[in-house]
Amino acid sequence: MKRFTEEEIQSWRVGLMPGLVVIGLVILFRLTGVLQSLEWIALDSFLRWRPEESIDKRILIVGINEEDIRGIGTYPIPDRDLASLLRKLATYNPRAIGIDIVRDLPVEPGYTELVAAFQAINTVIGIEKALPDQYGKSINPPPTLPPEQVGFADAILDDDGHIRRSLLGTSNLEGEYKFSLAILLAKAYLSKEGISLTNGTDDPIAMQFGTTLNNHKNG
Repeated sequence: MKRFTEEEIQSWRVGLMPGLVVIGLVILFRLTGVLQSLEWIALDSFLRWRPEESIDKRILIVGINEEDIRGIGTYPIPDRDLASLLRKLATYNPRAIGIDIVRDLPVEPGYTELVAAFQAINTVIGIEKALPDQYGKSINPPPTLPPEQVGFADAILDDDGHIRRSLLGTSNLEGEYKFSLAILLAKAYLSKEGISLTNGTDDPIAMQFGTTLNNHKNG
């Protein structure tokens, strides 16, 4: 067995102590969250530096901007105008139409027209807020849409107010398991390709489309 000389032991002490101190400080900073903001900055920078992705021509986003609101002359957008837009989009036979607009209450004029559009177009998917906010309030879905055509629009905010994660599935206060709007839209589209949503092969609490595994966080 090799015996260390006094000089070798001393050199180990000189190098070991600073290393232990640095490791201890890193662990302390990690536990107290001091490094969290630096990690977010690094993550955001790497995401901005990624090569720009091409636009997927299979997806169409229809937005409502200030010019649209001025043209209609009121906000929120009345049910009649929303119903007209849905019927126009339906003429293109899309696999799914997601409405990322809260519609838990009628916005006259045109509520009966919107109800008729919901009943006539079975590819429409509306939104709700499944999890309560800081005041314990949630937002109901459009009352005329069946549950299978409603996804939640809840988002996970980091402490700096930015969104970096997507909530795919969660349970509400009544214990009902809900899917997000994004998952329901993907499910509707991929079902036409023969790809269904299942539990993960290796992780039974994960979501899987075909061979693609999506980790999710329960609320």
